[in-house]
Amino acid sequence: MSFVFLALAICFCRKPEPKYVPVDEKFFSAPVEKISIEDMKKLRVEVKTDYGIFTIGFYPDKAPHLTRNFIKLVQQGFYDGLYFHMVVPKYMVIAGDPKGDGQGGPGYWIKPDFNTLPHTRGAVGMSHPPFAPDTIGSQFYVLLTESFQKTNAYPVFGYVVSGMDVLDRIGDISATGPGGKPGPWIPKTRVRIQRITILKKAGE
Repeated sequence: MSFVFLALAICFCRKPEPKYVPVDEKFFSAPVEKISIEDMKKLRVEVKTDYGIFTIGFYPDKAPHLTRNFIKLVQQGFYDGLYFHMVVPKYMVIAGDPKGDGQGGPGYWIKPDFNTLPHTRGAVGMSHPPFAPDTIGSQFYVLLTESFQKTNAYPVFGYVVSGMDVLDRIGDISATGPGGKPGPWIPKTRVRIQRITILKKAGE
């Protein structure tokens, strides 16, 4: 009986998950440079794809430039309609390239924000060509498992807080190398980002 009462006590004492709602229109009129680190910590983004929805939370104290740039691009609707152009099956997926071949971006580069955030399952970071961390723009990756890449050259700025099953399904898509050659690169099924929505805690 004591076990039952303990379980009930834990159930009733646990705080419910906060509800998140889309930000209001006023948010889109304010320059992203004016958003504080503390306010960015409170935001999340909901990524609606052809395979379902996943949500990302930010760590702007560790990666302020990366976080602000991502939020700015979401504000502009930059990612809406783009595809996951790279899939390393069961390891990593990459999106955010308007050209769709791994060579595109927003037309500028941003500060890398090297940090010590771990490259674990669900980590969200900015992608760039190998050995060129000064060419970060809009392409972002999500890890499906712990990375063998231990360097901070591919800086993390957030983590998936819900919907990893959606990313796992994208990561199960088979892929080929350029020109149909062997290699994990081009997914045989293209999964589109339908829309990314910026969220805030209800009542704030």
